[in-house]
Amino acid sequence: MKEAYLGCIKRLRKFRKSLTSDKDLKRGRLYFSWLKTKTEKIQNEQDNMYIYNNIAKYTLKNYKIDEYTYERLNDKLKHIIDNNYILKHHQYIFNNTNISFENTMSIAKRILFKRGNVVWVDFGFNIGTEFGGMHPAIILKNFESELLVVPISSKMPKEYKKIEQDLIDNKIT
Repeated sequence: MKEAYLGCIKRLRKFRKSLTSDKDLKRGRLYFSWLKTKTEKIQNEQDNMYIYNNIAKYTLKNYKIDEYTYERLNDKLKHIIDNNYILKHHQYIFNNTNISFENTMSIAKRILFKRGNVVWVDFGFNIGTEFGGMHPAIILKNFESELLVVPISSKMPKEYKKIEQDLIDNKIT
């Protein structure tokens, strides 16, 4: 591991010296910024508190629970929802920024990350035509510590506009 690390450092120094123009320097800064961010993500992947903080900070406040989903929950999860959400217009909206770690993880595992839900996933750096970066994905299976997802494109298909126009023109129903 130490040899691989030293070899990587040596190649990075060589790469940095090869940056001469302003355009190259800008690209190099962006690359090193990207590399730093990716390294932090890999290091934090196994840190449950990092995951908890991101779910509590970004996901829960934007995810609304409908009454149908609420009615299908067990009593423990209903109690968690009742203590951390408020009911407005037939939807439960997150209302507690001090939610506990256990409650957050229970909501994530049983409500947010259930089969059929669409979540945003960072697929990492792409090679060739692979997906890379943040993309929506459909959850196929929720294992205890992993999700099996199918990535979907975030781009609108070209034929969508034609179908939309056909609907407006009443050519299709």
